[in-house]
Amino acid sequence: MYLLFARREIEAMKIAVVSQVYKKGGGGAVSTYLLVSALRDLGHEVEVVQTPENISPDIVLHQNIKGLVKTQKICERRNIPLIATINSNITCPTGAHVTNETKYGVPCLNCSLLKCVSCHIWNKREKGYTKTKRVLSIFESFAKYALRNLRIKTLNKVDKIVCVSPSLRERLASAGVDKSKIEVIIQPVDKTFFNDPEVRHFEEKVALFAGAISWIKGAHLAAEAISKLNDIKLVYVGGAGDRMRKIIRSFLKERAIFVGRIPYERMPEYYYSAHVTLFPSIWFDPHGRVWTESCACGTPVVAFKGRGGASDYLKHEETALLSDYDVNEYAEQIKRLFEDEALYRKIIRNAREYAKKNLLADVVAKKYEKVFEEVLNEQ
Repeated sequence: MYLLFARREIEAMKIAVVSQVYKKGGGGAVSTYLLVSALRDLGHEVEVVQTPENISPDIVLHQNIKGLVKTQKICERRNIPLIATINSNITCPTGAHVTNETKYGVPCLNCSLLKCVSCHIWNKREKGYTKTKRVLSIFESFAKYALRNLRIKTLNKVDKIVCVSPSLRERLASAGVDKSKIEVIIQPVDKTFFNDPEVRHFEEKVALFAGAISWIKGAHLAAEAISKLNDIKLVYVGGAGDRMRKIIRSFLKERAIFVGRIPYERMPEYYYSAHVTLFPSIWFDPHGRVWTESCACGTPVVAFKGRGGASDYLKHEETALLSDYDVNEYAEQIKRLFEDEALYRKIIRNAREYAKKNLLADVVAKKYEKVFEEVLNEQ
């Protein structure tokens, strides 16, 4: 169904968004909700469904990977153009592309069945398995490896692929996905993050770690880095297991503050309350919502280089501070933001400007719009 909108010279489209997690929480669900709302604001008719079986859209956008194989078969049978958004490391059966052989993690970019089984036997992603779960995971590894290969094969059948970062595009291509089909579009941030809630939870300057408090997110590296800086406290927002809490306490003792999980809409309170946000991901992060939200709130980010996510998009000493994979250097970069006021203000200003130009949902939706038009014009 097409309608003409003269003010934008864009034809409205009937879009089916296939999502298994819409409004269910998590970064992927947030991105889907924001994108759907923005596409509707642009004048498109958007229906969110779990399957496109009984509807007749102009085009289907499958968000996230779950259920993509089924969606592709339906769209192929019904001759409906299909775009798939990929926001996870589907080319790795553990979803990480890194093993826990050092505290920084060891990159593992090319997967084989043997590697997959080894990762599950030795729990190389540090998942906190029970003994029973580790035994069962050996059998799961065969299914996960087969699913990985099926998903890659399926991606080569869709009309277009949107992935959320340049490094994710390279990983998809190296695993056999047709690179000419892949577009990179960053995920959106809720516009409310640009508005100061005028709530401050801490009187002193603190560092913030938000999200899953886990090995793969570098929660222990954040603690070790802060332990090298006198008097600075580190606030953890998110869920943490007992083992990781003990590791963090071993570095920081009472300087570690565990807030626990909070409602998503309250996250701006903690970004605006923090002096810096730490994003020391160990895995090859496909995107990372925390750094985008922090930029929108004007809280400078300190991240590692070369592991996707923040380092794909942010520039050292311009929109963030980036460190090599060394906890001592990481601590030095954090220290700079507590001591160099001019640098601190520069990064706040540049990061917020970057967020306004690139991360607002209407900006992201217009990029999707262009992909939709390109695919429809090729039919």
